[in-house]
Amino acid sequence: PNLLNPHPESTPDRQKIYYGWWMVAITSGMIFFASGIFFRGFTVLVPFIRDALGITQAQTNLIFSIARAEGGLEGPFAGWLIDRYGNRRLLIPSIILAIVGYFVLSFFVSNVWTFALVYLGMVSLGNSIAFQHAMFAGLNQWFRRRRSLAISILAATASLGGLFMVPTMNALITRYSWQTATLLSSALYATILLPLTIWFRNRPEDLGLLPDGDRTPPVASTQMSDDESMTTEAEIRDYTVKEAIRTQAYWMLLFGAGLRQMATLGILVSLIPILETKGVTRQEAANLAGVMFGINFVARLGLGWLGDNWSKSLILGITLSIEALGFLFLFVGEWHGFGVILILLFILSQGIGDGAGIIVWAAVGEYYGRDRFATLRGYITFAFSWALIASPVYAGWVFDHFGSYQWAIGPGGVCAAVAAVCFFVIKKPPQLTKENNSDSKSDSVNTI
Repeated sequence: PNLLNPHPESTPDRQKIYYGWWMVAITSGMIFFASGIFFRGFTVLVPFIRDALGITQAQTNLIFSIARAEGGLEGPFAGWLIDRYGNRRLLIPSIILAIVGYFVLSFFVSNVWTFALVYLGMVSLGNSIAFQHAMFAGLNQWFRRRRSLAISILAATASLGGLFMVPTMNALITRYSWQTATLLSSALYATILLPLTIWFRNRPEDLGLLPDGDRTPPVASTQMSDDESMTTEAEIRDYTVKEAIRTQAYWMLLFGAGLRQMATLGILVSLIPILETKGVTRQEAANLAGVMFGINFVARLGLGWLGDNWSKSLILGITLSIEALGFLFLFVGEWHGFGVILILLFILSQGIGDGAGIIVWAAVGEYYGRDRFATLRGYITFAFSWALIASPVYAGWVFDHFGSYQWAIGPGGVCAAVAAVCFFVIKKPPQLTKENNSDSKSDSVNTI
């Protein structure tokens, strides 16, 4: 098996590259810049915006945490639109909205209120719909057997964007201004990201293909009687929303993902200020953040391969345990003497642990299928959207009142540890077949 054709016996034409892998390349090119500028680059903007607008750390964190939470708040509605109308119809206008938002941010923001209005109402909204919902839901449509690898390549490229773009953005803002950086961001979105949507396709069926390039839909054997030799093959079908939310696995994924976000985001929003309190200079902190995203790039590729071969709940439990240990290193570490090693171990642990996030979505796709992936993902992001606001604001409040982040780092480690427990206890739900209609009660559905 190889990357472009992992199962050559199941593809209709061995001489052609399955278009799903072209989709991986297209979306990866887009997410490289979107992640480096918005999803990871925001950590560079935090101290500069705080100082330029003369506001507290808690106020700054509130704006950026609401921006990160928008993807969750709009999740159910965006998911429903994607499942109904397709990914491309949301992707293109959302990117245009982000382009205009970055341009307006460069010239028409002079106080905290205008910054919040433009950043939340245009920049964040456009990025969230395009790159949190439409893109991941779109890629999920193209794969079954290699779903984890495909999505993890996309997520790993996002980390690679952070590796290169975060130090670059920090240097650019330091030398010129944050307005110059956002103007260049608008130009990059317009000249690179928007044109790439020309090759974006919603589903393999639109091109007369099946997921993974298979010739036939997946089937499973079910026992027809007490005689084990009497079996029949039935085509596998996806879960409905109602069926999915009746399973234990969905709620454990929801709680685990929420606790993981509570642990991680409060630290990541304030990562550079946190490292500064540990004795690290601002540029060194930006460089360390870039290294962390580089580690995350490698971790996501590795976890993506493992996700197609190992239990996803086991992978999630182990990586969140590593992340919890990393918080302990950060709690006791300082940028001198032996403490330097502890800070570096935190960077390593966080780089590995943050890779677990993408396995959550790979698990949703594997457990429940393609048809309602965007909606089910949207419900999960909506459920923990409050945590995306609360945890960074709490971290900022801790710093404003105590002059350090210790009382934010400690609870973060606890949340990561509890999330690990949630993931460890997940049991994969049974597959469903088309012998039963999608409105069947859960106790009457054939399972494998």
